[in-house]
Amino acid sequence: MTKPLNPFILADGTKPSCMEMLQLILDGQANAEQQVYFKAHMDHCLPCFKSYDLDITIKELLKTRCCGDSVPNELVDQIKTQISKNLAS
Repeated sequence: MTKPLNPFILADGTKPSCMEMLQLILDGQANAEQQVYFKAHMDHCLPCFKSYDLDITIKELLKTRCCGDSVPNELVDQIKTQISKNLAS
């Protein structure tokens, strides 16, 4: 079985990192083909799966606490950094 072509690859041949692909997914900027590809990618990439799960959880929590307004990416990044620091302790 051949590996599907990565629909995230840019016109100049540049392949985005896992985190760049993840951010497009979470921000709702990925098309249907990219979403399908990334979901299959997560089946084989544990760091992507963990990051996706953590990001979704944080954004959903903040959305419910911020009266339904969208959550600034900077706030999500700050929270993830703090969580990472606490987990490392």
